[in-house]
Amino acid sequence: MSVAMSVAFQMPVRSAVAGTLLLLAASPLALAADPALAPAAPTALVEDVSDGVDGVQPMDYLAAGRTVTLKTGQTLTLSYLESCVNETITGGSVTVGARESAVQGGSLDRHTLPCDGGKLLLASNEAGKAGVTVFRSAPIALPGMKAPLPKPDLTLFKTHPVLILSAPGPVTIDRLDVQGIALSTVNVPGTTLDTAKSGAGLEPGGLYKIAAGQKSFVVKIDEKAAAGGGPALGRLIRF
Repeated sequence: MSVAMSVAFQMPVRSAVAGTLLLLAASPLALAADPALAPAAPTALVEDVSDGVDGVQPMDYLAAGRTVTLKTGQTLTLSYLESCVNETITGGSVTVGARESAVQGGSLDRHTLPCDGGKLLLASNEAGKAGVTVFRSAPIALPGMKAPLPKPDLTLFKTHPVLILSAPGPVTIDRLDVQGIALSTVNVPGTTLDTAKSGAGLEPGGLYKIAAGQKSFVVKIDEKAAAGGGPALGRLIRF
């Protein structure tokens, strides 16, 4: 009699444990905790692409292993965030890598651009996350001493940045290394603004705080930064 009762009480407990494990395994938190199931980190930025190429648009981020098929005459221009490699591929099959592409059946023009590769890669991992705020500790000045300037989050190698916003709105630009320069505001009607096409550029060697919405970056303009447009790599700020 006691044995039968023991079995009767043990069976529901085992079923409950098994059900709990199944729920945990299927939960989003459990999936997110498994690195093998997490989304792959982006490695390349789409600078430009021909019309009619499926699933790819300018300013998209692509992860290693992604394959893009180009028809004869179609082109794809990629910039790699870590290696600062810029590629223009015409035709063929393109497989995105960690630092450069593998191309079959097409032509490839590859060169290296100046860029802040490691920090661009970190910034790309925050792209598309709503409500992200960048918090930094303010430099502390001793009594009677001028506060030190903050360290830059990004270094740009062109004086005209490309701004990518999560939503249309104002972007403020504050010069940090020179006193007496008024805060400027640029109203961006869309989500992309290439300042090389409108407005004055930033000063080579200057340090700026550039903010959009709840997110901001301290940006250094390289002393040898050139004016003008060209690839977004080396002049991209993505909020």
